[in-house]
Amino acid sequence: MSRLARGIRRSRISPVSWLGAVFVHAVIVGLLLQFGAEPARSNIPSRPDVEAVRVQAADEKLLEQKREAHRQALREEELRKQREREAQKKEAKRKREEKRKAEEETRLKAEEKKKKAAARAEAKRKAKEEAKRKRAEKRKREQEARRKAEAERKAKEEARKLKEAEDRAQARREEQSRRRQREAARRARQADIWRIAIKKRIERVWLQPPAVRIAPCEVVVEQDGKGEVLSAKVQGCQASQAWQESLRNAVLKASPLPRPPDPELFDRRLVITFHPKRAR
Repeated sequence: MSRLARGIRRSRISPVSWLGAVFVHAVIVGLLLQFGAEPARSNIPSRPDVEAVRVQAADEKLLEQKREAHRQALREEELRKQREREAQKKEAKRKREEKRKAEEETRLKAEEKKKKAAARAEAKRKAKEEAKRKRAEKRKREQEARRKAEAERKAKEEARKLKEAEDRAQARREEQSRRRQREAARRARQADIWRIAIKKRIERVWLQPPAVRIAPCEVVVEQDGKGEVLSAKVQGCQASQAWQESLRNAVLKASPLPRPPDPELFDRRLVITFHPKRAR
């Protein structure tokens, strides 16, 4: 295959251009074979031969120009196709970029929408939690207030009960004290009545002699449970011996002594005070 045919195949030109190129090439090849096959007649060309050479040279030049024009056309066609391919590539790239940007914008919008939805959901959740916390705090404050009020009520009730108990205890103590005082006074009166009765009984049987001194004298009387006098002893007395002896005898003579009105007042040992009569 000739160089021209290979160039035509590489350039991928149209069928008409290719057939024209093949025809021109065949004409040129036939001329070359015609002139090349004729034997040289002499070393010095004849005039017609010179003319033929010039024609051949002109044809070759024309053929070369045609070849160059064809190559230029092929280069321009290749450049045009390359520019078209580059333009197509740029357009495809631009479309891909626009598609990518559109998809990215769609993705960003979706993410933004998702973020906003998540933010709203989070805000709603926090609002619910805050409301729940406030309700819990309110319940806690109310419970604390109720507990405090109940504690204060119980404390007041306990204080009231304690005060009432103390008042009752104080009233009982005061009443017991009054009862003890009344009982003591009653016992003291009964004891005095008993002692007076004993003293009068002794004085009824006592023949008291006149005494020089008038200082009181005490007699200690020991008796049994029936009032029988077991012993009588005069003490702390400055009267005469006869006077003291008469008092002791009177106590023994008055036996048995009167019983107390209340058996609990009974005492086995009695100390009775007597005042001697002043001598006239």
